Amino acid sequence: MTVRQLTIGCFALLAAVLPYLGLLPGWTPALATITAFAALSLIGLNLIFGVTGMLALGQAAFVALPGYLAGIMHVSGVPAIVAIPLGIASAVLIARLVAEIFIRLPGIYFAIGTLGLAFVVEGLARAFPSITGGASGLMLEPPVAMQADGWYILAVVSVALGTASFAWLVRGRFLRTLKLVRHDELAAQVLGINVARVKAQAFTIGSTYSAVGGILLAYYVRVLAPESGGVNASLEALAMVVIGGSGSVFGPLLGAAAIHWLFAVAGGAERFELLVYGLGFFLVVLYAPAGIVGALRLGWAIGEAQLGQRGAGTPAPAAAPPMTARDAAAVRAASAREGTCLELENVSKHFGGLRAVQDVSFTVRFGQIVALIGPNGAGKSTLFNVISGIEMPTQGRILLQGADIGELPIHRRAASIGRSFQVPRLVPDLTPIDNVVARLDHLPGDAREIDGQRVARAQLEAFGLSALADRPVNQIGLGYHKLIELVRASAGQPPLLLLDEPAVGLTADEVTQLADLLRLLKSQGAAILVVEHNVGFVETVADEIVVMDSGRLIAQGTPQAVMTNPEVRDAYLGALT
Repeated sequence: MTVRQLTIGCFALLAAVLPYLGLLPGWTPALATITAFAALSLIGLNLIFGVTGMLALGQAAFVALPGYLAGIMHVSGVPAIVAIPLGIASAVLIARLVAEIFIRLPGIYFAIGTLGLAFVVEGLARAFPSITGGASGLMLEPPVAMQADGWYILAVVSVALGTASFAWLVRGRFLRTLKLVRHDELAAQVLGINVARVKAQAFTIGSTYSAVGGILLAYYVRVLAPESGGVNASLEALAMVVIGGSGSVFGPLLGAAAIHWLFAVAGGAERFELLVYGLGFFLVVLYAPAGIVGALRLGWAIGEAQLGQRGAGTPAPAAAPPMTARDAAAVRAASAREGTCLELENVSKHFGGLRAVQDVSFTVRFGQIVALIGPNGAGKSTLFNVISGIEMPTQGRILLQGADIGELPIHRRAASIGRSFQVPRLVPDLTPIDNVVARLDHLPGDAREIDGQRVARAQLEAFGLSALADRPVNQIGLGYHKLIELVRASAGQPPLLLLDEPAVGLTADEVTQLADLLRLLKSQGAAILVVEHNVGFVETVADEIVVMDSGRLIAQGTPQAVMTNPEVRDAYLGALT
């Protein structure tokens, strides 16, 4: 057990007995019970918003719904012991249906959609007083009579299990996937992630936490008021998550504890509510953008530094394990590729009256580097997007290893196409290792976490980047981002690599390194299609050059033939001299 884990354990034990010690004014077992149940429900919003980045402004609807559903069923004759799990299950089912409706909406529209749901739930609770109790609230009777201490023990155990399950769930592959979706949905799709499905899963799982915490809280206080599922409650929940530390394991618990305790010492007066939240946000924005958890982490790091527990420099990365027989077999299989990998047959893409790509046909063979060049607006990026699935072709066929992929969605092409972007789309707070493993996560097969880490480290070492493997990308110079993205695109040895201006922004030494890496990939049998404006680089690495102008292919051939073509010089090369 590490010092940090031991410290967290001691603080958790102290927090559990604190309500009985009388050391903190107003912090009673009753308040701690309410806080723990509220924190359990906030874990769901922390997953949805704090980790996945979906701004759910109406999440309180799923905190109140299970209690209302269970209470109504109980009044109708269903035993409470049966009504409670049915209420939770029904709320989760509704959350799944809501996810299918709202999850594909972009940013603000998703937020507004969930906000509308909170209005609906509160409105329904007020509109049918004979069923829901109306403004007076719905009275609830717990299925088992418990004393105050029994409720407190249940609350502590529940929030402990909820926090532990969240920590277990949000790690490894699932955490990398959620961070990718949050940071860049397009890059996530290119890496093989079905973004809509992942977001729906996160929303459903998060709503399950909300439902369990909400129903336990409702049965503890024995009354469920309409406003508990409304907009104000939703915004209060969001404030607690942000103040505690969105995305962190203990953020919901610390945020709920801080806000509930402040209300308690303020006498519970309603007139202080806005002041407490406003002051909380003000302090967080100014002094602790990562919330209470972030401030505690900073304090811990400073303490470690002062005690001399931190190393003087960045630890050397572990050496990559030796290549296994399976790895060697994969390299041999890649080297054995031959024939045509990509074939475009009269591919066109029109945007209304704009013909961005018109009747383009060419092939890329295994073990070949083809450069796609042309002036700005020639249609190169559009063609790249059509090949990778970001855009669907208006007409023509795209054949990859003989199969027509023209109608496949982006994430279904990821196993066969590795792509980089003109501006690298790496997740900045992940290491290069994790950015590379994020692609391996979504390739066919059931590789273990340790296998993905091993393969990614070996790939980075092969590309001369092992010294950067364990540092967050946001601490690495921008010149290396393109090389890291190339490592990620080539991970898993996809048959086809699409590289969008890989040499732009690189120093002369880095361009030389990039050329060597492309030759390495070519020697392994990859088919490589490169969009590039650096003509000198293109002449150095390309086996064949394809030139586009105004959406059409105007020349194709060896670098020497293309560079001396009068039409190419008039359309493109002349503008560069």
